[in-house]
Amino acid sequence: MTLVSDLAAASAHVHDSAKLSSGDYDRRLRELVEYLRRLLSTKALDTLANDESILDRFDPAKDSIPYLFILRLQIQTAQATTGEAIPTKIQPSGLLWTRSADFLRNFDRVQVRYVGREWRELVEIVGHTSQAISKPLLATRLIRDAMLRLDPSCAVFTSTHLLLVRLCLRANAYSCALPVLDKHICHLPIVPGRHSSDPPVLCAEHESSISLVTDASGLSSKISYRDYLQYFLYGGMVYMALKDWRKALHFLGVVVSTPVASSVSLVMVDAYKKWVLVGLLEHGKLYPPPTITTPHVMKIYQSLARPYVILAHAFERGDIRRLKAEVDSAEDIWQNDNNMGLVSQVVNIFFGQAITKLGKTFAALTVADLAKQVFPLPVRGEVAESVIVSLVLSGALDATLLQPQDHAMSSMLRFSATSSFTRLSHELNIQSQFQRERFLMEALVGNLSESNQNLGLSDECVDNVHKGQPWSGSEVNPVLGEEVGLEMDEDLMGDIP
Repeated sequence: MTLVSDLAAASAHVHDSAKLSSGDYDRRLRELVEYLRRLLSTKALDTLANDESILDRFDPAKDSIPYLFILRLQIQTAQATTGEAIPTKIQPSGLLWTRSADFLRNFDRVQVRYVGREWRELVEIVGHTSQAISKPLLATRLIRDAMLRLDPSCAVFTSTHLLLVRLCLRANAYSCALPVLDKHICHLPIVPGRHSSDPPVLCAEHESSISLVTDASGLSSKISYRDYLQYFLYGGMVYMALKDWRKALHFLGVVVSTPVASSVSLVMVDAYKKWVLVGLLEHGKLYPPPTITTPHVMKIYQSLARPYVILAHAFERGDIRRLKAEVDSAEDIWQNDNNMGLVSQVVNIFFGQAITKLGKTFAALTVADLAKQVFPLPVRGEVAESVIVSLVLSGALDATLLQPQDHAMSSMLRFSATSSFTRLSHELNIQSQFQRERFLMEALVGNLSESNQNLGLSDECVDNVHKGQPWSGSEVNPVLGEEVGLEMDEDLMGDIP
């Protein structure tokens, strides 16, 4: 067991990080990684590939680097031995899944910065395994917590962001994605300066994760244009499932207003269709997209999403018969676009608004009388009552439904008057929202300062330009395509008339 003793001794050199300077700690971590990669390349670690007890000798929290290397080797060996992409040992009932989960919960986030590619590959194995066995829920919390452990800000977009939100959608674990979705993405992984002679000191304190999550770090696979759009589309779908229409519009707006050279992608068209429906749910009208959306893109949207626009116009006019007719005539379209649930909620909200208008005139109405004025014929009283119950329970209608003891009599809907307590509660909610927005703005200002530095827009750079002096700051330019880990792999629809 000389090799194991050597590995333990090498790992012990990085345990006392508090007693080391950043430079010494950085040097020791790089030497440890180089040592392990050399052992892998010479097949020296192969003797540990089938030893299931070897990882008991290492602590995933203190020995994160050797633990990760050995774990990855054992996973690869299990795949090669069985000839299966997902062998039993990697599945949730297997030992290697347990080892992986233990590591993702406890790894040292500083050490993992030096083995970004191995960390990401392990995360992807956990995510793909859970999908392959149709149990995505098992991986959602593991991956989310691992992302936040590595980078609490999650401000740099990575391929793991997309993996997480896709898993949460498939698992219907919408709230699980919120700690990451609620973080503002301010950067893409960038290519380090070409003329930088010394690698960055990854173990040092960094004001922004943009200097850690780079194109060379391995913490993200290559990101395409489509990946970026899909993340915000899926994020919007998460907020839709939680009925947070305001945030859903924000995420969809990012997709809808993304600049394009000529045509638009299928992802963008799908986002616009949902944008129309969510706009009706949040604002009660055909809500205009962000102002940066170009006119020629808007023409394409309106052409390809025509049934949705027509539905929105019927909603705005308050014409229930026309609305119902449009919903029924385009039912196949809603189904094929997976938007039938949103359309049903639009119809319910329409009924809710119509009923609320009656509440401004009447203090109470029987369901039978209300159905005659609001619901299209023929609609049975039971159907009208079920819709009203749904609206009251969801909070869309501020009223109380009273059931009579005599079942032959119609139920009574009593509208609630706005009380001082309701107003106070509303004001407290607004105050709390302002507080959250202040914290978010502070985080955005910090990231904006970092972006200005990289773009050459800092005060120091501008002053030097005015004086005619060259600027010797960072050469990284995250806006230019060649400097950003973003591949323009757009799913264009140029062939659609």
